[in-house]
Amino acid sequence: MNTGNASLLMKKLSVPVLFLILGFLLIFAGVQQKQDNMFMVSAVLMFLGSILSLLYSWGNLKSNILYIIGVAAGIIAMVTLYLSWKSVDDTATYTANYNLCRGKAIQNLTDIRYAQKAYSEVNGTYAKDWETLVEFVKNGTVPYVVAEGNIPARLITTDERDFLYKDNRAIDNNMSENEAYRLSKSPICPEDLKGFRRDTIQVSLIETKFKNKSYSDSRKVAGFGKFSADSLPYIPFTGGKKMWKLSVKDSVKVGEDYFPAINVSGVMPFAKIEGTKAESLFFGKITTNETAGSWEDE
Repeated sequence: MNTGNASLLMKKLSVPVLFLILGFLLIFAGVQQKQDNMFMVSAVLMFLGSILSLLYSWGNLKSNILYIIGVAAGIIAMVTLYLSWKSVDDTATYTANYNLCRGKAIQNLTDIRYAQKAYSEVNGTYAKDWETLVEFVKNGTVPYVVAEGNIPARLITTDERDFLYKDNRAIDNNMSENEAYRLSKSPICPEDLKGFRRDTIQVSLIETKFKNKSYSDSRKVAGFGKFSADSLPYIPFTGGKKMWKLSVKDSVKVGEDYFPAINVSGVMPFAKIEGTKAESLFFGKITTNETAGSWEDE
């Protein structure tokens, strides 16, 4: 072989050899780093392609055989491309489901906390089971202050002071809300307090909190769907098969005082990264009167 032929052969073989080495290194790195199947298939295809190119350049492979192998390799490449796309699509779907599930779970726990606090204000303790809480959300009432009119920005008069306090105390501060309320109910109600109202009435919990327009619109925008009291006990995306764990105590000592305590917790059906440990969410502590949520510490 003369120098010219050797030089030409080196040029023909240099690129296939380069890709052969690269393919080998990719396979080796894939095995060492435990890359996914798509990476390994691509690395193997590159390695096999470089071998075929090397054989063809050397003159040991006929063009028709190379054509057949090329078609087969093309089909394999298309399948690999589809599987790669599907893997990306599946990952995107999983991530979307995780985000939606987590958002619904946080909303769910926030609603449970609100309902339990309302129940505690009425009954002095938290609801001990889901049936009691759901029934309270559906049919319970809570106190609501109806506020109409404004407190006049003035001092009370001496006649108003005599009526309210029946003494000669100094009149140094503007009228308070309590003074305005008492005067509005009195036989000497001044003109600027006519129509003033501060009354506490009982209203439906579900109508005022969970069916008002602002709350309903926020759920719609977030993609959570309509509120259902019956769904409160269940962890989202579990098909009603897994419930939040509910633990309550009627009284725990905090400092010198005693308060009811609650903890609601559960494990989500999705992890932040597929294949890793699923995330837990909770609010409250059974040993104190704290009701902070785990997501609020992030």
